[in-house]
Amino acid sequence: MKFIELESERLIYRKFKKEDLPIYLDMCGSIDNNKFKQGEPSSEADISEWFNKTISKLEDDEYTSFHYAVCIKSENRLIGEVFLFGLPDEPEVGWDVHSDYWNQGYGTEMGKTILRFGFDILDLRRIISGCNAYNTGSYRIMEKIGMRREAHFIKAKKGNSTLNYEWCDWFQYAILQEEWKAVNI
Repeated sequence: MKFIELESERLIYRKFKKEDLPIYLDMCGSIDNNKFKQGEPSSEADISEWFNKTISKLEDDEYTSFHYAVCIKSENRLIGEVFLFGLPDEPEVGWDVHSDYWNQGYGTEMGKTILRFGFDILDLRRIISGCNAYNTGSYRIMEKIGMRREAHFIKAKKGNSTLNYEWCDWFQYAILQEEWKAVNI
């Protein structure tokens, strides 16, 4: 499938550009943005290398996963990313919002948009997502966008230094296409 730019009420979803790198470095290197992820924030060099590889993949003609730069329409400024991967067998969505933009509804808007893309455009049957059980912001977004908790894995994934490397619980969420369509006609 070709890359499709998306749009929601306040946001645009586009390919990453080289000029996004400074904001992306800030987001990916931030303790706040990485608090509930496995592993430590990557070095600037590692993030830059990964970012440049991602940009070169965006030149592909066919996509089996989608990774969007998310920008506020009025500013065309990068505020996060949203992705859909695991296609076609086990589609999974995720998002990351720069901490400067938390608690403004952007994560929920991003989640709804990527689900709409998955169900209405790609005609997927089921989409999953997961998060560290401590990450209340993330699982609240999943619940707001209609996903239901299907599993609670006990001490399933090891946290990073902000969580003292303790084993953390993990929540698994999912939504079926018919559940999505029942409330998003």
